[in-house]
Amino acid sequence: MATCHRVLVVEDEAPVRELLAYVLRDEGHEVVEARDGAEALRILDSYPDPAAAICVILLDMMLPRVGGLQVLQHLAERGRYIPVIAMSASRRHLQQAEAHGAHATLSKPFELDAVLAAVERTCGHRHAGG
Repeated sequence: MATCHRVLVVEDEAPVRELLAYVLRDEGHEVVEARDGAEALRILDSYPDPAAAICVILLDMMLPRVGGLQVLQHLAERGRYIPVIAMSASRRHLQQAEAHGAHATLSKPFELDAVLAAVERTCGHRHAGG
């Protein structure tokens, strides 16, 4: 079982969000769910130090109201370094995410093992290296 880390899953498609949350919890992670970018920003702003509270953000790039790119820009503007794993079926959106500081990308549809491996690499690196 993985070491417990808090993961913020930002995904507007409920079945995808719920499946990711279930699988991550099954691996021992604490999961916070957001249905869109606006909800994700509210959640992040609720922590005194979001970078200490959230190990990684799984961020769908195509979201209603506040999109994934806007979430990345918000993090950068506030000087918050929280690793983001951007998710999209669009190669262009993934390239934009990388250009705006995404730590990693996952092309949809993805294998759940790839998600778990990306989360483990990211959280393990943060806790081992700072």
